[in-house]
Amino acid sequence: MGKIYYDMGFLATAEVIETSATDLVGEYVGHTGPKTQKLLEKALGKVLFVDEAYRLAEGHFAKEAMDEIVDCITKPGFAQRLVIILAGYDADINRLMSINPGLTSRFPETITFRGFNPNECLELFTTLLKKKKHLDIVALTSASVMFQRELLQCFEVLTSLTNWANARDVGTLAKSVFGQLLCTADSASPDPIRLEETTMLTAFDVMITERSKRAKDLVAKLPVQPHFPTQLADPRTQNAPPPPNVGTQTCQPPPQTEDPLPEEQGSETASADPRGLGVSDEAWARLQLDKQGTAAHDKHYHELLARQAELEAEHARKQDEDEQRLRQEQQRQEGLQHRRAIAEEAEATRLAVKEDEAKRQLEQERVRHESERRKREEELARLEREMRAAEEERRKEAAAQRKLRTLGVCVAGFRWIKQAGGYRCAGGSHYVSDAQLGLG
Repeated sequence: MGKIYYDMGFLATAEVIETSATDLVGEYVGHTGPKTQKLLEKALGKVLFVDEAYRLAEGHFAKEAMDEIVDCITKPGFAQRLVIILAGYDADINRLMSINPGLTSRFPETITFRGFNPNECLELFTTLLKKKKHLDIVALTSASVMFQRELLQCFEVLTSLTNWANARDVGTLAKSVFGQLLCTADSASPDPIRLEETTMLTAFDVMITERSKRAKDLVAKLPVQPHFPTQLADPRTQNAPPPPNVGTQTCQPPPQTEDPLPEEQGSETASADPRGLGVSDEAWARLQLDKQGTAAHDKHYHELLARQAELEAEHARKQDEDEQRLRQEQQRQEGLQHRRAIAEEAEATRLAVKEDEAKRQLEQERVRHESERRKREEELARLEREMRAAEEERRKEAAAQRKLRTLGVCVAGFRWIKQAGGYRCAGGSHYVSDAQLGLG
């Protein structure tokens, strides 16, 4: 802010002096004015940023500091030579502006920072959790439409509360969720901590319940009767000597058709009453002062009555608004609970369907394994039969070879080769039929 005004040529330096009501308010009578002037002199050519400025509306010393600021910034030594920023919440700043009629004209520029809407809160909430290390937030970044809608509804409830603090409270929610995850996480597991939907909803429910209770307590503590200042006695009537006892003739007052209103009585009444005979000037003057004091007292009393009636009406209106707001909040809570119940029922249905699908896939896998097992057993049985047949053939062949060697047909001792209908020696000269060997 200081750099902006410096670049625009309004200030001699870009420095910003940050202060609070404590730096302006004195500790004893006569201390506040010089302290405020000293701080204003220090801020000449700079930006004076007063944080939580609404505290300047609380207490006599704080009001004195605010009056001193109003007085100083109109003087040539301070006018147009510094920038003063009063920061605070809208309602508190409006209350501060109302304590001095000159504040609004001396602080004409208003910059209002609107609160985050639910979508912006959810975006910031996601961004803050993304910055956490070793955290899996797929449940948030790839959330279902129903769960996103539920989170937005939670943020809608929170942003409607008067004690919602926007980004600060979003950061509090993110820290709360991450803290719960750290408490339940397995420290020995190398896998990232998985963010669950239930953890987020629990954190939201805790904050909604806490903030709603605080709002109800604040409404319950609102004052019912306003406080009125004590009427001070007129110093001119204190310790006044009694009027002189003059034995004179009394003058009758003129007849009246109707009683005048108390607030209409005053100087006109004092001048309308005729002066009795023999009343001294001193007694008459004191009587006129007493009449004026009585009229002023009556006028102030009726003003107090009117102000009391106004404040009571305002309090009743505010109380009705607060009750309506609480009813709306209760309706939102009930709607939120209903939607949460629907979401839980839908989640249960989804899990049941998922479980049935898992059972079906498991049964299919079992049938496949059973089919493969039967095929392997059939193949082993076939191979076993072939082995027995092959062993039988080899046994017969060995018997035939022994018998051929016994016959001695081939004197050269060649090996006999099986042919159709018999055997022939490897040299080709001799042949023995199966019938000769007794194999036919």
